[in-house]
Amino acid sequence: MTDLHKPPSAARLPSRRVAGLSIVELMVGITISLFILAGATLVLTTQLDNNRRLLLEAQVQQDLRTAADMISRDVRRAGYWGRAYCNIWPAVQDLTNCPGPNPYNTLAPADAPAPDGTGTLVYDRSTDAEGGADFNSDDGLIDAVAGRARERVGFRWNEAAGTIEYMVGNNNWQALTDPAVLRVTQFSMTLDTRALPLPCAAAGCQAQGGGPQCGGQVTVRSRDLTFTIVARAVHDAAVQRSLRENVRLRNSVAVEQCP
Repeated sequence: MTDLHKPPSAARLPSRRVAGLSIVELMVGITISLFILAGATLVLTTQLDNNRRLLLEAQVQQDLRTAADMISRDVRRAGYWGRAYCNIWPAVQDLTNCPGPNPYNTLAPADAPAPDGTGTLVYDRSTDAEGGADFNSDDGLIDAVAGRARERVGFRWNEAAGTIEYMVGNNNWQALTDPAVLRVTQFSMTLDTRALPLPCAAAGCQAQGGGPQCGGQVTVRSRDLTFTIVARAVHDAAVQRSLRENVRLRNSVAVEQCP
């Protein structure tokens, strides 16, 4: 007998099942996501490491350049004297203002050191005639005593501390480079000395140590200092930089070779 309450099509409709992700599909999706996340993390880590390395390289290079500039500027003044004119034609100079040769000629080492250079350089330079004062106000006395330790200076490499040191006054060494940023692994200096003839030599010019009766050849000691600095970053030994610079000492020493 036909059921009057059941629609005719109800018997022909198939049963429907709700579909979803299987456990295998879920695991495959998670694995792919982890690979993508690992790749993105690797790229980010590499970028951060490269950025940190670039910052360290820039800081080491900047600190090396700053130290080299300070060394170059000060070394150029080695032998400076407010009465440098007294070195030439002393016979026509007032002996009160020109009592003798340049007292600031101290330079150790004085000439070319060993082929591998030296790690310490000490020299004198006058500070009495600065600030627009009269040149003749230079007292010609080296300020290397307590209370006036200004005119004997120098540079050296402190291998134990890994720093370049600057001497302010008599044996008072202070760090020029920051040991918390970089460690200096090499600091060598080579001094090249040459004797060059003065243009006035043909006219019979004189120099301190000679005299009107000397009549010898007058030359100047031209001095060039070449220094090399090698340093590495304290926080990353792989970051290493080197710098090499040549400096011409401006205050050449006049010498008269008597026959």
